[in-house]
Amino acid sequence: MKKYFTVVIALIMIMSLGFSVTGKDVLDGIKNQHNDFTSEKSGITMKLSDANGNEKIRDFEMYLMKNGDDSLALVRFSSPAEVKMITLLTLSDDEIYIYMPAYRKTKRISGGAKNGNFVGSDLKYSDISLLYNEKSGDYSSNLLENNSEIYKIEIIPQDSDSDYGKIIAEVEKENMLFSKIDFYSQNGEHIKTMSFSDLKNFNGHTLYSHIELKDLISGTSTVLDINSASFDIGITEKFFDKMNISKPVLIIK
Repeated sequence: MKKYFTVVIALIMIMSLGFSVTGKDVLDGIKNQHNDFTSEKSGITMKLSDANGNEKIRDFEMYLMKNGDDSLALVRFSSPAEVKMITLLTLSDDEIYIYMPAYRKTKRISGGAKNGNFVGSDLKYSDISLLYNEKSGDYSSNLLENNSEIYKIEIIPQDSDSDYGKIIAEVEKENMLFSKIDFYSQNGEHIKTMSFSDLKNFNGHTLYSHIELKDLISGTSTVLDINSASFDIGITEKFFDKMNISKPVLIIK
């Protein structure tokens, strides 16, 4: 019931603006609707496919915590052995760390390095926030379409280091979730598409559980399946400490 009223309130806030709805209003509406929890833990399976159809399977857990208007995020891989314990910590768009157990070293990712591929996938480090229905970093946005089913918005990254010239996102109105995201290069070429499907209810929270990202240039793809999700799990801001991510067992403080 709480989730229902949150949805209604988010929609009323947007609809009350009438024809003055902007791209920012839609992005804020997504965040407001999915803001009825303080923390989350998800179990996710990642399938990587190359252009020849060869596949690799990886499993990881993602932890989130609301921190004012932003979110703290931690991703830790559990299998297979070649990626086990690799951990990504996102404190802000400008403060991202990755722990590589093979080198026993934590490295900060900044500048153009944020355009690197995340653990061999088609996701860039700067794409991770889209998995939890947020767009991080500095950007401008425009509303391109507003019909009975979706909003279509254009997102223009303001970061000079970004590989993206623009991002076109479709947001389905019923649940205020991203349903499709198209990525374009700085010269306007359509380079990637992220699609969302298989809507599921996880303990009263509605999420798309199947996410597929296709690289239209290389022919590779990355599929993410959310297997489980629990909310308000009792972690604090201290959990998202860069000293914690190198520990064999994450300390939940």
